[in-house]
Amino acid sequence: MKRFYYILQLVLLVVFGSCNNAMHEVAMELEQVKQKYVPDTRVAVFDVEVLFRNGDLIIKGETTSNDAKADLLNHLNKIHKTVIDSLVVLPVSNEFGCYALVTISVANLREFPRHSSQLVSQIILGTPVKVLKTDGDWSLVQCPDKYIGWTNNSSLTNLSDEEFQNWKGSKRVIILNDAWLRDEQGMVVCDMVKGSIVELIEKDNSECKLALPDGRQGKVSEDSILDFETWLNKIDLNPKALVEDAKNLLGLPYLWGGTSSKALDCSGFVKTIYFLNGYVLMRDASQQIHYGEGIDLDLDKLKQGDLLFFGNKEANKVTHVGMYIGNHEFIHASGFVMINSLDSTRVNFSKDRLLSWLGAQRYVGQEESEGMVSVASHPWYVLLK
Repeated sequence: MKRFYYILQLVLLVVFGSCNNAMHEVAMELEQVKQKYVPDTRVAVFDVEVLFRNGDLIIKGETTSNDAKADLLNHLNKIHKTVIDSLVVLPVSNEFGCYALVTISVANLREFPRHSSQLVSQIILGTPVKVLKTDGDWSLVQCPDKYIGWTNNSSLTNLSDEEFQNWKGSKRVIILNDAWLRDEQGMVVCDMVKGSIVELIEKDNSECKLALPDGRQGKVSEDSILDFETWLNKIDLNPKALVEDAKNLLGLPYLWGGTSSKALDCSGFVKTIYFLNGYVLMRDASQQIHYGEGIDLDLDKLKQGDLLFFGNKEANKVTHVGMYIGNHEFIHASGFVMINSLDSTRVNFSKDRLLSWLGAQRYVGQEESEGMVSVASHPWYVLLK
């Protein structure tokens, strides 16, 4: 009898040991696939779990990467003979297409689908987004800069694939100045912030009749808009234009997650300036530093429009970004949009920023990349030939 229990214990040890080894191997494979295909969860989803149940290996969860799923399944099939695939690839198909347009002046993006969750970014009127999935009154969306977050369904107008194509080919305008859209009686329909993209119905003397994505209509002064195609054809990263647009936002309040001409955080400020000049940048400063041409930490080598990055030197962690405007000065959102200097002889010198200056990147004059895409070549905004 004792011999029987001894053998049983050995069998159990072998079984559990084998199971533990397999789970360890699976965990390592999960991490390797994640790092290969989804190293930044701000721009992609990889919420995956693998477990053993009744002798089967089950893979479940969600991802936005078909390649990650295929690679993971390929490796898991080598580890275990029976693999049950319950991993969903986003976006989830629904009765609409997978695209939508922002239909209010500024829509908030949150980390989780609830109002109490952290504000991580914003998207402005007329911005196209990809709807990855819905959860009650919330939608998980991906923005043109690839950033992912939750927003209220009421902030969006869902489009079929045909409607989305029609929108990209429609007559549109871009809003140059913050403005009010008013109906025929002069009542406010909505507010519009700089950079909003809206369909044009007709021009009538000094006013333009516009249509919002949800069908609401109203008029705005002609001097508040520019024909979208005209704007696309004028896109050119001109340093002086970048500086002028940046200075026009002086005094705006700082808002963590803000990316509009109502309020902004540091990277949202830089992102907004570049978008007004026709380019989509990555959302966060820690992402923006990886694109463009690296410039030496030498004030005399900087040019207008260069991005300056600040943070913890010991950890080499980026926590802040501003834009160089010349004369040893930079403009940034810190409390509010302001101008500081890196020259210790100036009255607006910022010692803290000089001591935490980590790097500088030049976007002006660089070829397009994943982190700097022209609106004119972005497939969510225009019909590409």
